Amino acid sequence: MQMDEMCLVMCGVWVCGSDGKLEFMVDKKKMARMVSVEEGISIKELERRVLVEFRAGELEYGVALSYWPPDSLELETRIKTPPCIANKRWVVEILF
Repeated sequence: MQMDEMCLVMCGVWVCGSDGKLEFMVDKKKMARMVSVEEGISIKELERRVLVEFRAGELEYGVALSYWPPDSLELETRIKTPPCIANKRWVVEILF
């Protein structure tokens, strides 16, 4: 039997300052949740699981997923290159 892996999902928004640097602003009320993922998961299913974990309806919130590499020691802020946006099935396949 294959175990699902868990993925940390942080709720927030990437904001670009006037200096051109990006900063991830964490939603202080929703914070973060763990979402189960497995090989072959579709982007739509991942989005659905994120909405379920945050108890958010699809009509009131959209899901925009970005990816932070697991070898990063911390979530860097004030970067000038955007994070990887995970919005296609092949991106999810590469990440998991």
